[in-house]
Amino acid sequence: MELRWLSSFVVVAEELHFARAADRLHLAPSALSAQIRALESHLGARLIDRGRRARPSLTGAGRLFLAEAERTLAQVSRAEAVGRRAGRGELGHAEIAYVASAAFCGAVTGILASCSTPDAGLTVSVRELETPAQLEALAAGDVDVGFLRWRPSYPPGITATPLLTEDVVLAVREGSPQAALEEVPAAALREERFVAPYFDEEYGCRDQILHVGARGGFTPDVAPPVRDYIAALTLVGGGHGVALVPDSLRRVHLPGVAYRPLADTPLTTRLVGAHRHDESSPAVRKVIHRLRRPTTPPPT
Repeated sequence: MELRWLSSFVVVAEELHFARAADRLHLAPSALSAQIRALESHLGARLIDRGRRARPSLTGAGRLFLAEAERTLAQVSRAEAVGRRAGRGELGHAEIAYVASAAFCGAVTGILASCSTPDAGLTVSVRELETPAQLEALAAGDVDVGFLRWRPSYPPGITATPLLTEDVVLAVREGSPQAALEEVPAAALREERFVAPYFDEEYGCRDQILHVGARGGFTPDVAPPVRDYIAALTLVGGGHGVALVPDSLRRVHLPGVAYRPLADTPLTTRLVGAHRHDESSPAVRKVIHRLRRPTTPPPT
């Protein structure tokens, strides 16, 4: 069955006049009649009564078939629209990964919100992945966009767009001497053990802890690395050390954890959006374009 037969039949059913229907379709009346006959032959049913003196009318089969033909043509129209929008990159899917700490600064949710508007035409899947796993997944094509803390180098073919810069604050146990201070000087951390996520791989954590130690005149005692900042905060709340964390983690109200600014050691951390440099998917490129819009951390 040809779609043009359905279109022609629907117009004839609307006009119930072959000449007017032929004008609307820009066909010769004989060509239109031939299409209707071909459709009826294909179905094995008469759809239109063609009286010599009376106007054409739909048969019972024609009335039933008309409803289905209209639904079919409407679905074809929707499919064509989807195909065209997808080809222009207005529709598509993106796989997004993020480190746990990125969920609290508003950048990830801001990007997701911009992808959920009615005119965005994008669907996304999200999953939490540590930084090394994210970079491997990006290089392999398993992830399209990753949210992670800045690092000085990236695998070949992966580029990063800076999203925002946050102050670093100190997480301490409630009731500790440091928690009693409005701001904590580096020297007050001489006897403390520092907890950090993946000390060997998170360049920022390593350098920042060493910087605090140098400022306070001591060599930091660093605990074995933990999976992420949430694990670090859990240890802090349990009295097993202190942690340097992005300011946005103040939103994590774990029992026993307090947050204090550093008095004499200003530190910052950067969040980036990582993606393939030669990304070909129009849909993913739209997400990447959203990364380049200015991002402001929400209030803590």
